[in-house]
Formats: sequence, structure tokens, C-alpha cells
Amino acid sequence: MKTKFFIFILTGLIFAGGLLVCSNIKTKEITTEYNLNTVDELKISKSFKANPSLNLRIKSEVADILIRSHKENEIKVDFYAKGLKEKLEEFNVSFEESEKDLTIKVERKKKFEWFNFTDLFKPFDRKWYKDVRLIVNVPFKLSSVNIKAFGGDVKASNIEADFNISSSSGDINIDSVNGTIYASSAGGDIRVRNCNGSAKIETPSGDIFVSNHQGKLELKSVGGDITVNKLVGSVFASSSSGDIKVEFLKPLGTTKLSSAGGDIKIYAPSNLNAYVDFKASGGDIKIDFPIKIDTKTRSELKGWIGKPDSGVTLKASTGGDIELNSKDIEI
Repeated sequence: MKTKFFIFILTGLIFAGGLLVCSNIKTKEITTEYNLNTVDELKISKSFKANPSLNLRIKSEVADILIRSHKENEIKVDFYAKGLKEKLEEFNVSFEESEKDLTIKVERKKKFEWFNFTDLFKPFDRKWYKDVRLIVNVPFKLSSVNIKAFGGDVKASNIEADFNISSSSGDINIDSVNGTIYASSAGGDIRVRNCNGSAKIETPSGDIFVSNHQGKLELKSVGGDITVNKLVGSVFASSSSGDIKVEFLKPLGTTKLSSAGGDIKIYAPSNLNAYVDFKASGGDIKIDFPIKIDTKTRSELKGWIGKPDSGVTLKASTGGDIELNSKDIEI
């Protein structure tokens, strides 16, 4: 009996000691930082021929990505990183070129290493890097741009092309793009400004902001807010718990807005012509326009604003409040 009790006590002491060692290792990992002012820089520059039918693909595991237009008829790629020399050597920047396609990849070289217990406390992020950027200057017109970013933000501006952008955690900013847009971020916000064409934007937890857009919008955020300013076109927007705000310069076709628990606010020109179909299961409905009512209950309102048969329909449903406000502008 004494032997079993001694083994039990010894096992407990060993376990407690292990926890203490782990705690010390973790504390040391957090408080000990390398001086990145004394480390190396990595720069890679390369140019490629371009034409309007080119499909550009970018895949990056770490870098922030900036793609923008310039006046030259070529694609210029600049990669820059600053960090520990041994970690910079892990980068692999590669290019695959054909007549109609150019692929740019920023990857980490896969190296086999024996398992180190302290790696449990090392975050797989930019601890070893101070700055990692991929800057791609392109002609104004391309066929398509496909970007997959696994650890950084993405910015695209002043380009005519169809865009497909996905990010695992970073923000996405798109400005002055002409073409269809698909953008998704698993954990970041998405902003789209001054664009023409249809756009589909999705994020599970981030906010969506669209401004000065012409075309059809399809917007979905599970937990974030959705804001649309100065829209000429229509929008399908849904959020599980966030608020939705849409400001129209000129509504076209059918707009459908839905939120499980947030408020919905719509701003439209003072001479609006549209059919409205609003349902607020847990809130109030407010309309700042004269309306010819078809249906009115405590939680539902349907009817015409302005001239009938305009081809414009505004639908909204939410557990919160719904507002339709008049703006001092005319279509």
C-alpha cells in the first residue's frame, strides 16, 4: 500500500514539474523577441510581358498583396521581406508563365524537422518577419485576376478585369475595378469602392462596405454589418445578426435584404417609384414616403410608392426595425 502511495505522489510531482517547465518555456517564448532591426532583407524583382487576354494568378502564404495598374505594357513583380536570415531562406517565390497565363507563388519551403516540444507555444504567424509585401503592377486591362491569400491583406485598384479574391484571415480592399468581382475572407473585412459590374462578397465574421457601385450586388455576412452607399443597381444582402444599410442613387430591378436580428435602413431618392414588401417580426416599420397600401399588419407592410409598374421592388425582412428614408436627390 505504501509503495502505491509513493508512486502516486512521485507521479504527481513529476506532472506538476512538467507543468512548471512548460509554463517557463511559454513565458520565455512570449517575452523573448528577436531584434528585427539587425536582420536581413530579401528583395526579388521580375518583369513579364502582358496582353489584355492574360489570366493572372497569385497565391501567397504570408505576404500582403498589392495589385494596381501602371502605364507600361508589362507586369512588374516586386517581393520584399525583412526578418531573420534563417527564416527568409524559407521563402520560395516562383513564377509560371505561358502565352495566356502568369502564376505567381509565395510559399514557405517545406523542411523536415524533428518535433520540438517548445513549438507548441510558437504561433504560426509573422513573428519572424517585420514586413512581407508582394507588389504587382499590371497594365490597366487583363482578362482575369485570381488571388488566394493565406496570411495577409489584399488590395486591388484601377484595373479592368474579372476578379476572384479569397483570404483566410486578412482584409480585402478593392477600388476602381471594372469587371465581375468575387471576394471572400474567412476573418477580415471587405471594402469595395468605385466599381462597375456584378459583385459577390462573403465573409463569416467581418463587415462589408460598398461605396459608389454600379451593378448587381450579392452580399453575405454571418456576424458582421453590411453597408452600401451610392448604389446604382440592386442588392441581395443577408446577415445573421448584423445591421444592413443601403443608400440608393438609383434602384434597379429587385432588391432583397434580410437579417435575423439586426436593423435594416434604406435610403432612396425623393421621387422613388417602387413596390415595397417589408416584414419586421420583432420590430417596427417606418416609411418616409406616401404609399398606396396593399397589405398592412403589425409586422408586415406591402404597397406602391410613386408610379406603379416601375420594375423596381424593395424587399426587407428582419427581427429588428425596418426604415425607408427619403434622400434629397432625384433619379
